[in-house]
Amino acid sequence: MEWTGIKRMAKGAAKKAARPLEHVFWRAQIGVLRACPPLCGVAARVSLGAPNSKAVWVKTLVQVAAQTPRALARHWRDRREGRAVLPRVTVFVTLRCTLNCDKCAAHVPNRRERRDCRDIPADKLIADIRALLERVDQIYVIYLTGGEPFLHPDLGEIIQACAASGKVNGINIATNGTVVPGEKTLAALRDPKVSVKISNYGAALQPGVERLKKALRANGTEFSHESGTAWSDMGGDGRLMGGSARRRFSVCSEQLCTPLYRGRLHVCGESALWAEEGLIPEGGDFIDVRAADPAQFREELRALRKKRVLSACAYCLGNTYRTPRVPVAQQREVHNTDA
Repeated sequence: MEWTGIKRMAKGAAKKAARPLEHVFWRAQIGVLRACPPLCGVAARVSLGAPNSKAVWVKTLVQVAAQTPRALARHWRDRREGRAVLPRVTVFVTLRCTLNCDKCAAHVPNRRERRDCRDIPADKLIADIRALLERVDQIYVIYLTGGEPFLHPDLGEIIQACAASGKVNGINIATNGTVVPGEKTLAALRDPKVSVKISNYGAALQPGVERLKKALRANGTEFSHESGTAWSDMGGDGRLMGGSARRRFSVCSEQLCTPLYRGRLHVCGESALWAEEGLIPEGGDFIDVRAADPAQFREELRALRKKRVLSACAYCLGNTYRTPRVPVAQQREVHNTDA
């Protein structure tokens, strides 16, 4: 047998042998972040300082290492005092978008076909966020996402409502870099709690991204231009997936998102959106914040956190180290920016 063939076989055997260890590593990582909410805020710094060089990467890791002891101390204080703390809450502010990406996490192309792309009314969003804040002691990061959040005409009001609460440590806005926000939104973005993550989809899809970056820089808003190279193909067509749903869930990063959608606090964004679209059975994998008794909410939250599998997991490949990868922001043929 040729030497190259032997090397190929050895490499394949080593990769196969490493798979169980890889699963243990990812499961431990997800478990630690679930058990210690403040560490999610620290982990977000790695993404926020998206590295374009080894020097930036090392600097970011040093920042994370410096923050970790404080985060752990905060966690033990929260546990000792019995505080209800959420590491991250994801809020969908709109399902409209300027792009038509295949494998979109918010299922925008499918909604566009049904003419179901819309802004979530600001008054309802703010009421739901305030209702949640009345029931918890702290939220480390609120993620405002879409669709394209800068399309929402009242995004500034939503940001201000989040920033006004002392229970919210940070606000992050995820944008595809195609829209420069208006003056009202820019004014809200000046709050020191706010940071913006600009996805990197390339010059062809983001011709005005430098104009956006210039506006944010002049506004004094912290931002990063991320360098994602692939998306996860989690399925989402309502078909049952093979394998162990519980095993997938144990290493799925989506369980750290905690979406607040239509007044319901979910474990996973895919579960929330798929149930609404009728792709999967709508189970009890959420808390109705609007209806939940404040006195019982904490017990319901503990029960939600203890879940080790969701009804949606049987229909989903999850966002794990084994999920198939696809190129980012591949556009479907029908491209309508007027959604």
